Amino acid sequence: MAPKFYVVARVESREGALPIWRDRITSLVDVSANERLGDSYYWGHSLGPDTDTIIGLEGYTHPVGFFMGHFETDVFKAQTKLIDGDELLKTQQGLDSPDYDLHHYDLEGGFLKRADDPDRDSKTSHVSVYHFWTAEEAQRPELLKKLVEFADGLKGTQGPSGPVQSAVVLKEIRHPTMATFWLRTKNTGAYNDFKASATFTKFLEDVKKITAKSQVLESQAFNGHLELKPAQ
Repeated sequence: MAPKFYVVARVESREGALPIWRDRITSLVDVSANERLGDSYYWGHSLGPDTDTIIGLEGYTHPVGFFMGHFETDVFKAQTKLIDGDELLKTQQGLDSPDYDLHHYDLEGGFLKRADDPDRDSKTSHVSVYHFWTAEEAQRPELLKKLVEFADGLKGTQGPSGPVQSAVVLKEIRHPTMATFWLRTKNTGAYNDFKASATFTKFLEDVKKITAKSQVLESQAFNGHLELKPAQ
């Protein structure tokens, strides 16, 4: 069985665009929930200086769900026209705009939700996207292994009150040296505490030894759903 397919998107937006984005995303979240191949659709706004920029995770049970399913819905087409009409993007409108920064992935491991997390379906969690690149393609399997081992270790140690709600390991399809660790916590305070913990600090130190560069994106979620179709 093929792994689930994911997209991590960062959309650079003009100043003042966020309130309009909230409305646009709400419509897309609703249609995503009813798509046959749709699985996850989770969006928030950047917690960096570019607060009008939005960052999202989209998941599908097959790549066709993204490239031919979601894009072909009447709602997506209508919302795209509205996005262009409102000139929400920062430098250039249209689906071919450089303001859309998308990465495409196979699911490598980890978890999107925990059964013992009472807030597992929260739409307002804190999300941190850790992008990693190795110097050589041959080094990525070791990186992916470390990321999966860490994610698996987290799942069994959180309990109902644990801060980590998601720890997903993603293997970039088009960039053979890249992997992403998608981390969701209950709120920003919980993330800051976890980030400062000895466990996470050691994890990042170990990963740094085998990576050439990294990037961290933080966002505050405002709408979405995760894992509507759990693996059987």
